[in-house]
Amino acid sequence: MKQMKRIFHIRSMIAVVSMLGTAAPALMAEEVKVFNSPPSADEMARLLFPDKAADQRPQVKTRSLMFTPRADKKQTQPVSQEAVGIALPIQFAFGSAELLDEARAYLDEIGRMLSMDQFKDERIVLEGHTDAIGSSKYNEYLSLARARAVKSYLVDHFGVNPQRLLVVGRGEEEPLPGRDPNDGENRRVELHRATKQASN
Repeated sequence: MKQMKRIFHIRSMIAVVSMLGTAAPALMAEEVKVFNSPPSADEMARLLFPDKAADQRPQVKTRSLMFTPRADKKQTQPVSQEAVGIALPIQFAFGSAELLDEARAYLDEIGRMLSMDQFKDERIVLEGHTDAIGSSKYNEYLSLARARAVKSYLVDHFGVNPQRLLVVGRGEEEPLPGRDPNDGENRRVELHRATKQASN
């Protein structure tokens, strides 16, 4: 009887370890880089799509010759292939999803990045985030509406296929690290590389 209990206990532990093993990737948080000024399309591409952006080396042209800088042979560290999320302080009218003129500098660089040939098949997730002022239910609605406004801008102004843009409203649930939930800097839109499993 004791041996049967022991076998049952071991099997239970194996099942728990197995479940934790499969859940681990979903629990791992992706690194997010926070910007206070508009990053260039190239800079965002290097963060979101490092495997593809790494091949885009700057080229120096002359009248009849073209030089492509080569990587230093002494360099031993490989280029990181891990995608990094991007947090942008895209501005909206107070309590609404109306984009302000200040947002255009950010949105236009996103549009330029998504228009580059090497990323034409890539999809991104647009995550809306708010501060904790107001009800959590309203903030969730507002963050989703703002993510949709960014999507509409990219579709209307850059002809981005809407299927490439997945929208999510996170509301006030994920304040920036070290920030008070009520801090206005939590109002942002994050860009993440969409996985093959992601759907809109």
